Amino acid sequence: MLKDRLSPADVGAREKEMQDALAACPRILDLVARGPLADPDAEAVVYLRSPLDPHPVIVSNDQLMGCTKAAETFFRSHGVGKDDPVAVLLPICPATIAAIWGAAACGIAEPVNLLFTREAIIAQLNAVKAKLLLAPPPGLPGGLYEKIEGLQNDVPSLQRIVVVPLDGTISFDGEVLKPDPAWRDDYGRSRDAAEADRVAVMLPTGGTTGHPKVARLTHRAMVASSVSSRMALDYRKGDRAMISLPLFHVGGLFVGVGACLSAGVTIIIPGPAGARDPALVKNFWNIIEKHRLTHAGNVPTTLGALADIEVGDCDISRLRVTPTGASICPPEIERRYLARWGGPCVQQVYGMTELAGAITHDVVGVKPRPESVGMQNPLVELAILAGDGLHTGPWPSPVGELLTRGPQVFPGYVDNKQTEDAFFQGWLRTGDICRIDADGFVYIMGRAKDVIIRGGHNIDPRAIEDAALQFPGVALAAAVGRPDAYAGEVPMLFVSAQPGVDIDAQALSAFVLDNIPEPPARPRAVAVIAEMPVTPVGKIFKPKLREIAACEAARELLAAEGLAKEVSVEAITDPSRGLYLRVSASPDKAVTAERVLKKFPVKIEMNLDA
Repeated sequence: MLKDRLSPADVGAREKEMQDALAACPRILDLVARGPLADPDAEAVVYLRSPLDPHPVIVSNDQLMGCTKAAETFFRSHGVGKDDPVAVLLPICPATIAAIWGAAACGIAEPVNLLFTREAIIAQLNAVKAKLLLAPPPGLPGGLYEKIEGLQNDVPSLQRIVVVPLDGTISFDGEVLKPDPAWRDDYGRSRDAAEADRVAVMLPTGGTTGHPKVARLTHRAMVASSVSSRMALDYRKGDRAMISLPLFHVGGLFVGVGACLSAGVTIIIPGPAGARDPALVKNFWNIIEKHRLTHAGNVPTTLGALADIEVGDCDISRLRVTPTGASICPPEIERRYLARWGGPCVQQVYGMTELAGAITHDVVGVKPRPESVGMQNPLVELAILAGDGLHTGPWPSPVGELLTRGPQVFPGYVDNKQTEDAFFQGWLRTGDICRIDADGFVYIMGRAKDVIIRGGHNIDPRAIEDAALQFPGVALAAAVGRPDAYAGEVPMLFVSAQPGVDIDAQALSAFVLDNIPEPPARPRAVAVIAEMPVTPVGKIFKPKLREIAACEAARELLAAEGLAKEVSVEAITDPSRGLYLRVSASPDKAVTAERVLKKFPVKIEMNLDA
């Protein structure tokens, strides 16, 4: 039976476990090596070169950690020191894991977003002054190598592009790395406390070409994140967990790989494309059965797709935990997925790149609360910044911006100017509007930031706005998230014209699509409005635009059911409730309208017409 909350004894035990791990593991590899040291011959990774691979590549703990040590030696031989970044532009595969951990051991690993354009990659590598770049060989689907071929001419710091195959071998430039047994004497046994505060991984948090935003993560933050997820998601020795998120994402790298390896869990990689491969979704339940999975986390959009896949006669009884994160999981998607799986609940994970992972979790064994993202992790401190000041407890809290501090907090961005805006009196600003209930459960009410989250992919609206402002006659431009039943939200662009100018919306849309380098950032809808809503000080008032976008999206769904004239929709932003839709319909139309809008990721208030 699930508990309603953690007891004080549970909280104390979790905090002690975290303190012990931080003291014993100054480096992320000291934590990661714990599982492999306990059982070197056990399977570390089962790598499917495609979701239905009949003969997957098996990599033991000893092989993976030995190749990680060999990768570290390779990087050192090419002059990589503690301040030198190694950029890793690789899909999910065993070599990617070894490369990231090996680079973090001797220098700084910088996993790069695979969706970046060439221009965005150049901006990122120049921002961090990358020394090496690892990429797949030419001729593979997706064209990653072709995207970066000859990049040295544009990145002065880059000394070499290292080609890494995706066939399951751990090879650099055609040479298979030989596992180095010295890992057993090094990893897991460091006592250099100074390493804890060294930046060893840098991750991109935005995809714009002109303003790269790169978070610097310390060993301490990565250890704290991985331990938190290991405890909350109940990873145990002998478990088997699917990792389908990319490793340039903290969810894949720390909530997934770091937590799993440290606990002695076998990682199942269902193909280099992960959850972006339609074949994975189509065959998901078969993979669960065949590989006897206990954990299978996915972003909410993927859970929604999986809810439409029949389980059939697949034996999925071993599946114990389904974590989800990157964006809030809509209740209707969770309901549909649970109806298909038959499991007790989905475990919500909440965090951000700047935290090396999550700061709140739904804890396995504790009953999740509807619309909550769980409770704070061990040693994490939370605060709410509201109009009347900073609230640090006791709870419940008012509604305000969520702030945090603790071992998981990053020291800042590569660009110090960006760091200044990230903190308030020593607390990291999450940019999310939240409330905390009397038992410490956290609820996300909205975002103070403008970031748009499309299927778990963070989009900086400035890329869209900058492109629109280059179109002749555009005076103001603002991009917001338009609610979407599948992706959570998609970008929508609003523009207003300069005086006396008529803007052709179709021509503007085509122009913007051609001038945005990151495909997910291309807006789904473009609207030319007579007057841009602004605040008293002249700042664009995006909450009003989000209301317009939500209304438009909801009306489209209703129109598809023939309810455009029978049902009225009004979007309202309330300080305590966030954005919601007030829907009015006659009693005979209300049931259908409510059914249609249940899949919509915005709260609704249904009113019956007299």
